[in-house]
Amino acid sequence: MGEEEEGKPVLTGIMKEYRDYFTKVMESGDEDRIRLATVFYDWINDSVEEATDAAEKAFLFRSIFAMAKRLLDSRLGEDRLSKIGLIISNLRSRQDSRDALFTAEYLKLQLFEDCGLDSGETDWELVDKYLENWVEASGKEEFEITYYKRGEDGKIVADENRFSEPGPAFFKHCSAECVEWFYSMMLKPIDYTPGSLVELDRVIDAYWPKQLFKDVDMEDEENTYSTILLRLVLMTGSYLGEVLVRNLGGKWEKSEPSGWHILLKESRINVFHIAEESLKGVSRLHDAFKLAEKISAPDT
Repeated sequence: MGEEEEGKPVLTGIMKEYRDYFTKVMESGDEDRIRLATVFYDWINDSVEEATDAAEKAFLFRSIFAMAKRLLDSRLGEDRLSKIGLIISNLRSRQDSRDALFTAEYLKLQLFEDCGLDSGETDWELVDKYLENWVEASGKEEFEITYYKRGEDGKIVADENRFSEPGPAFFKHCSAECVEWFYSMMLKPIDYTPGSLVELDRVIDAYWPKQLFKDVDMEDEENTYSTILLRLVLMTGSYLGEVLVRNLGGKWEKSEPSGWHILLKESRINVFHIAEESLKGVSRLHDAFKLAEKISAPDT
């Protein structure tokens, strides 16, 4: 199968939507959104030029467009949109398109997950705290992602433990990334139900270019695909783990040498291994849940 054929399923139907959407924004007369749309438009075009093959081109194209649409359709306005444009420009001046995308995804997750953007209870003070931090941090050579939360007194404080080390809080965050990614990509929303794993299997089997990742070692820093694979393994493995936690009473547990897994009764389920195998072969996330369901069934 040629490279153009490999990338084609991921871009099916998106090109017309891309053109129509940016045309609509440009004709809206909303100067703040037009400026931000231009930033994303240039980023998408440059990413297509930078991509090493059709599959990476498709991945970057759809991901950056999804981010642009999510932010441009949000309740953000005026100065906040301007700050996001500055942040994106700063990131792009220091990182290639793929790394800039991965970094910017954290900001989007913070705004929609932590701040409740577009919900009925948006924490606008927290939105502004994040944007101010990102404007300053993105202008530096050494970029560090900071997370915030509301302290017991209601004041905004740095969340020092969010990424201190892998663990339940980190995996819950990664699973939220998976949910947000589905939402942004305009796919059928996933909601931590067992049935959502069927949809996740379908999307992985239909759109994920597995032939490019079947021999990738996630610890191989020389391989340009290792970072992409690691990110998706963390997202999908954490999501599977959270589905097992929420529906079957599983618990996150760490043991050597296998690392983190879900403990269900006396059985250990290595959700990250299942996720990696699903991204390299036939996706079996729902099959893993069905097996776990049998394990958790009351003894007869």
